[in-house]
Amino acid sequence: MPRVAVVIATHRRPALLAEALASVAAQTFRDVETVVVEDGGTEETARIVAASGAPGVRHVPLAFCGRCGAVRNEALRRVSSPLVAFLDDDDLWLPRRLEVHVAVLEAAPSAGLVFGPVLRFGDAKGTWPRHVPPRVDLARLLRGNCVPLSSVLARREALERAGLFPDEAELAQDYELWLRVARSHVLVGHPEPLVRYRVHAGGISRRKALEVEALAAILERLQSEWDLPPRLLSPARRGLLRTRARLASGFREAIRLRARSLAPGTVLRG
Repeated sequence: MPRVAVVIATHRRPALLAEALASVAAQTFRDVETVVVEDGGTEETARIVAASGAPGVRHVPLAFCGRCGAVRNEALRRVSSPLVAFLDDDDLWLPRRLEVHVAVLEAAPSAGLVFGPVLRFGDAKGTWPRHVPPRVDLARLLRGNCVPLSSVLARREALERAGLFPDEAELAQDYELWLRVARSHVLVGHPEPLVRYRVHAGGISRRKALEVEALAAILERLQSEWDLPPRLLSPARRGLLRTRARLASGFREAIRLRARSLAPGTVLRG
């Protein structure tokens, strides 16, 4: 049985998937099975997977459903490795990503998962999160998601105990799962950035607004399910209100500038 299962969910991004798989093939840690689960299977993806050279790789084509959580859950049900690493099909791993995180998780037997910062590239630069807490509990995680999906190495048992990803949600499925894991396990942060996170500029503001509403729904759902005390939820709700205010301000400014741009003879100077 391989020690680590690498789970990649994909949908019609063959060129990006090929790059992601190449980064898995370049890992220094080799005791791996790689599962590419495709939302709406295609022959092109099957060819890319077969030619990738990723260790223990297999392609799992599914009927299209449009929900990343459900797709990743199908992969999790098909692996037996005790550890699971996630990689989005447009992200990349540095060669020591698995080697380092396996060692960190082995040194922390009570931890449910290990994560680290990502190096953004494409339409944004810099590292996120800028500060990685060495230990994250439920109270800290409720203040905001600091766990990038493509940096996670988790114990499969912890994911199963938490109920896996929410099947029906379209956004923030990973954050809800991390919260559920954090209810019974500590999350360990490692400061070295070992993941390259691709940022696509198109629709960022709109997606952020949708994510804020998804996060609000998650908090309400967990409050109802767990009867969380106000001291845990209040910081999270305040954070969502601040984000909503920033987004609203940005939208208003965009509307103002567009109106000015349509006025005859206008020169925009901010």
